[in-house]
Order: sequence, then structure tokens, then C-alpha cells
Amino acid sequence: MKKILALVLVLILAFGVLVACGDDAPEDDGSLVIGVSMPTLENAFFVGMLEGIRQGAEIHGVELVELNANGDIALQTSQVEDLVTQEVDAILICPIDSDAIVAVQQSVIDAGIPLIYIDRGASSPGYDSFVATDNVAMGALGAELIADFLTERHGSPMGKVVELQGLIGTSAARDRGDGFNDRIAEWPDIEIIARQPGDFNQEVSLAVMENIIQANPEIDAVFTHNDDNALGVLRAIEGAGLLRSPDADDFIFVVGIDGISDAIMAVRAGDLAATISQDPIGMGITAVGFALDIINGDSVPLTFDQPFYVIDEANANDDDHWGIS
Repeated sequence: MKKILALVLVLILAFGVLVACGDDAPEDDGSLVIGVSMPTLENAFFVGMLEGIRQGAEIHGVELVELNANGDIALQTSQVEDLVTQEVDAILICPIDSDAIVAVQQSVIDAGIPLIYIDRGASSPGYDSFVATDNVAMGALGAELIADFLTERHGSPMGKVVELQGLIGTSAARDRGDGFNDRIAEWPDIEIIARQPGDFNQEVSLAVMENIIQANPEIDAVFTHNDDNALGVLRAIEGAGLLRSPDADDFIFVVGIDGISDAIMAVRAGDLAATISQDPIGMGITAVGFALDIINGDSVPLTFDQPFYVIDEANANDDDHWGIS
């Protein structure tokens, strides 16, 4: 009987050790859950961002709850509320509307859940971090590329330019527009002959640009707030019979932003002058890492900018762009 009792005592002690070891397991062993709210997955940029988030989750061993709002801010708000109810450990949001997201943002804050925005921010403070690209700087760079082109064409920075804006209400469209317009204003002989929303959407941009061309047959350059806008613009230019080679005197210099595959292919073909490439995969990985840092009590930057660069004829054939790899 004593031997049996001794064996039972050994088993109880061993079980206690196993339980204690389980309590000391690292927080990133898969028990953590991060909720992700995407604005749409019809855009290659956001597909790349989600891929980066998935890579980050795999690196850190966390689970994801992936939600796609399909361009519907009411749906996105409801989805984020559901994530709060589920008591996820952190929430990553790429908002459809920077103002409308503020109401549900407060619900996340009140629940004490770490909140990180990606690519697009909110118009009110209270979130933990905003992982993006410097959209103002990218807009300014677009203006500089156009000014350089016009100087080469006319001998000085002068000409007729169209701005095709992104989705009104997003921080990305606002900041890219501000950066572009502040910088282009430095050259008073550059005339903005049209400025209309393209909604970050190729079909919308096609229709808008068709109307602009009808009203303004002479266009030197177009700055677009993203590559889907740029691709829609190129389709309109081609449909109007105005698509030319880059060395032609009437070539329309079109600049996009994002660095998606189709845009890079258009640069390689000589149709698109340039795309300012972001790094959505890197942004997703960074955001997940920041979420884990916050959960573990570490500090993260309130704003973090991923690097960006120009893809043009000089480097379009490289194979290390995120949109190609």
C-alpha cells in the first residue's frame, strides 16, 4: 500500500510540474489571436498587405481572424465590433473611411485592446500605432517627377496636368493630394486642368479620365493617387487613341503609386512612366510585430513609415519588387 501511495504522490507531483510549465509558456505560442479588418481584397496592394500580415502571424505564432469589409464602412464597423466582442488580443485595421472609423475605434480603446492602423489612419487619436508609408512625401515625389518631365519637354516646368484622386475620406488620398499640390504649386506655370476622384478604382478612373480627355484634348501628364487609378487612366488614353511611346513628343506622362504587378508591367511596356512603390508585405509584418510588442508591454512608435522608391524604365525589369516577387 505504501508503494502505491508513493507512486500516486509521484504522479501528482509530475502533473503539477507539467501544469506549471504550461503556465510559463510564452504568450506568442499560438494562444494569442489578432483580428484583421481589411477594406477590400479586390486591390492587389491589399492582397499583398494581408499576405504580409499572414507572414507576420506565422513568424510570431499567433492566430488570425481575417475580415474583409468589401468597401462597406458599415460592414467594417460591425466587423470590428464583433472582434471586440470576441475579445481578441489585438486589432489591425485598414479603414475605408478615416472619419467614420472613429466611432468603433472608441469601442476598441474602451475594451483595452491594442489597435494598429495600416496604410490608412484615423482622423482621431487614441490608437496605439499607425504603420504606413509617408503619403505626403510620395505625393510630393509625384509632383517632382512630373516637373522634371515637363522641364525636359518644354525647357522649363510648364504644362497641363491632371490629378486623379483616390477614395475621398481616406487618409491616403488626403495626404497624397496634399503632398502633390503643395509641391506642384512651386511651379506656377504648371496648370492643373482637372482634379477628380478616381476612388482607387480602375473602372471609375477609366470613366472619369474619358470625360477629362473629352474636355481637355491636350494633356502633358497625370498624377494618380494609386496604380489602379493609373491603369484606368492608361485605358482611357488608349481608348482615345492617345497612347504613345515614351520618346514621342505627345507622350502623356502618367505616375501611379503602389508598385503592383500590372503597373510594373505597364512601365516595362513603356505605357506607364512610373509607379512609386510601397511595401505592403513589409507593412503587414511590421504591424503584427508591433501588436505583439504592445501585448508584451513594450513601446512602439505612434507612427512608422515603411520606405518607398520609384519604379521606372531604369529598374522596372528588376525582379525584386514586391509586386513581382
